[in-house]
Amino acid sequence: MDKTQKLDAKQRHNLKKFVKDLEGYRGRHTELVTVYIPAGYDINKVNTQLAQEQGTATNIKSTSTRKNVTDALEKMVQHLKLFKQTPPHGLAAFSGNVAEREGQSDVRVWSIEPPVPLNLRVYRCDKEFVLEPLKSLLESKEVYGLVVLDRRDAMIALLKGKTIIPLTQTHSHVPGKTRAGGQCLSYDTHVQLADGSLLTMDKLHNPLIVKSAQFKNFTLDDSRITGVFKSKKKIYKIITKYPRLEIQSSKDHVFFVASDQGIIEKASEELQVGDHLIMPEKINVKGVRQKINALQYYNGFILNKQGQEFMKKRRQEKNLDQKVLAKKIGLTQTAISVTELGKRNLRRDTLQKICKALDIPFHDFLEKYTQPSLYRNIKLPEVLNKDFAQFLGYFLGDGSLEKDRITFFEQEKEVALKYKKKYDHFFKIYSTYAFRESKNYHQIRFTSRPLVRLIQEEFPELKKAVNSEIPKKILLSPNKILGAFLKGFFDADGYVNLERGIGLGINNKKLAQQIQLALLRFSVISSLQEYDNRRNPYSDNPRFTVCITEKKSLQFFKRDINFDAPQKIRKLEQVINEKSNVTKTRQLIVPGSIIRQVIEKAGYNMQDFPKVTNFFRNERMIGKETFKSSILGYIQDKKLYNKLKEFHDYPFIPVKIESIEKTGRTTPMMDISVKNQNFIANGVFVHNSSVRFARLREGAKIEHYKKVADYMKEQFLPMAGLKGIIIGGPSTTTQDFLNKDYITGDLKKKIIGVKDLSYTGEFGLNELVDKSDDLLAEEEIADEKKIMQKFFTLLATREGIVSYGENQVMAFVKQGVVDTVLLSEDCPDTVIEQFEVEAEKMGTQVKLISTETREGVQLREMGRVAAILRYEQVQS
Repeated sequence: MDKTQKLDAKQRHNLKKFVKDLEGYRGRHTELVTVYIPAGYDINKVNTQLAQEQGTATNIKSTSTRKNVTDALEKMVQHLKLFKQTPPHGLAAFSGNVAEREGQSDVRVWSIEPPVPLNLRVYRCDKEFVLEPLKSLLESKEVYGLVVLDRRDAMIALLKGKTIIPLTQTHSHVPGKTRAGGQCLSYDTHVQLADGSLLTMDKLHNPLIVKSAQFKNFTLDDSRITGVFKSKKKIYKIITKYPRLEIQSSKDHVFFVASDQGIIEKASEELQVGDHLIMPEKINVKGVRQKINALQYYNGFILNKQGQEFMKKRRQEKNLDQKVLAKKIGLTQTAISVTELGKRNLRRDTLQKICKALDIPFHDFLEKYTQPSLYRNIKLPEVLNKDFAQFLGYFLGDGSLEKDRITFFEQEKEVALKYKKKYDHFFKIYSTYAFRESKNYHQIRFTSRPLVRLIQEEFPELKKAVNSEIPKKILLSPNKILGAFLKGFFDADGYVNLERGIGLGINNKKLAQQIQLALLRFSVISSLQEYDNRRNPYSDNPRFTVCITEKKSLQFFKRDINFDAPQKIRKLEQVINEKSNVTKTRQLIVPGSIIRQVIEKAGYNMQDFPKVTNFFRNERMIGKETFKSSILGYIQDKKLYNKLKEFHDYPFIPVKIESIEKTGRTTPMMDISVKNQNFIANGVFVHNSSVRFARLREGAKIEHYKKVADYMKEQFLPMAGLKGIIIGGPSTTTQDFLNKDYITGDLKKKIIGVKDLSYTGEFGLNELVDKSDDLLAEEEIADEKKIMQKFFTLLATREGIVSYGENQVMAFVKQGVVDTVLLSEDCPDTVIEQFEVEAEKMGTQVKLISTETREGVQLREMGRVAAILRYEQVQS
């Protein structure tokens, strides 16, 4: 079809409807008749042929089929006799019995003069009408190649008529933009490891594995450290709010920033107050159950029969008699003799001396040949379970260690007695309780040297309050163990404020930061506040408070951690019930403009979401709960709902920068290189070192461009009828791609335009078509898009000069105030005809809009009828 043979919107609509109607009919046998008569062919010859076919049809054996075929041919012959000659463009005619029930007769005939000349002659009798020649007229013969790309992603597609057809998509592994010279973070920055542990920067090394982000599909991943770099730099201190996080970096360290254009990268010196860094909404850690070698911590042991024999045999192998061995370790011969006979239990230190003298591994000997001999009964745990983890958390907050006892100091009697009862049962021991009136606290005391020894050896991180950390074994454990530990700690040092939420105040910044990061394993988002504590007569140390104020986080805390203190439980429930779902903390990472594109493409109008129009204009961010209630709650289309729900479920959230301080202080700093190019530092995602990746960037970029060029050659060069190729992307990328020898000369000749874009992928393809009106000016899609974009612009800015809805628009047409009527091709024919009749009277244009474009879908969803008026009206 050349340019002179293009179908206008009305012709396309009529032909499409004609084909759609006939597609619905099926014959029971080969009894539906199709005839195509080419332009200029004698129609009388066709009638003569059909008369001959009638005679042949009398030989059909089946009575019903014979009757249906002959009746259809007769109907066709009579219909063609109405034509004196073949119409200028030829004729397509169809006839047959289309009765719904077998045995009934409803023989009909249809014909149409195609909008462009037919060049084929067909007679066929079949179960279906032959409609492919008419369908081919509806297919656009003019095709454009579309390419959108940036440094990392590319998508190649076809624009066929009004439809964008994606062909292939590719992603490169070009490392993110970094700066040479070594980006660094302060030594005390906490990094989240994949196994759950938390280490400061100065403790990191190859080949530890850290948690990192896959920004391509918005997932958390594990990534190995490949290098460590140290230097001295001046500090940039960055503090965020909602939640409050703090991180210290060099000026050239690169952060990930959520922007209107998606996720971009900025160095510290480029960051501004109000920028949004990116943090994980939840950190998933599987955890591993931790064993405790409890046996070695008991005071005395009983040797079993095998142990007695093994010890005696080992002494003899060493050629030591009992007297010599006894003298060697400071015991009597009698002591050795009764030990080997099993008549005496051994103290821990004595057994250690014997094992050392006989070269017997002490811990192995304990496990194989002994059992505890208890002066004071106690059951030590052999695995780190929930109960013991809670005990350790409570100890971290309110406990102290002496040589042979553990003491707790509690303000609430009910809590003290609850913990006493629980752990008397757990350890099979009887603790003591006392109220210290002079200091106004309740004291619980567990006397057990083995228990003290176990805590000191297995959990060495539990020291004095200002130096303690979360034990590594706790962090390596599954979440239920970590949650129990936090429950004990919050029972001891936490509180509930009815106006704000949960708080936990301590004098240990490192521990407070660890608590803040550990809470993210439960999707509990908290702020870390620092207070001047100089007014406190008992401490000169600053005070650090971990605050949980967001409703969702409070709910997650209650579900996965909670308190054992009854008063705190009641307060927490009250706070949750009174909290609003509106939040500045847990917000959507996807820009509103992207959400708008997805919604509009599905046919929705922004007026359907009146509460969040400023979000769609990227004027503000939106909380996830508000997104659910104000957008997801209005979506009926299942496919669209699932797509938007996917955006909602991305496990990353933006966090706003509140202040940036250039301290001017030079301090030792460190950075790491990571396979995935990023890691979590003090709760935010940061870029890894540029040292390793600087030399890889250029090579990876070249490979990416070569791959795109190969795809273009493979898809576009063999394609007949390709009118041209349009390329879009950031201007620096497209210039770099086109100015080098990535694509062949034959391919370059087909490029008709290059457009500067903000997006790639599916959004980029739509943006490329929108920006290519000048290149597609002769195409119907450009005309439709232009008139519809004009309508939507006027609707948003001058509502009185547009109208929509069948009844209202018809009223304006009859008044003569309509310039252009816009009708969706989904309108019934009767409606289209009514508007055409009335519009002709008033000199009004009528445009049929297809549903193959985003704008056409929007018109359909608005009621299928709209209008641009000649002058503004006051609409009721």
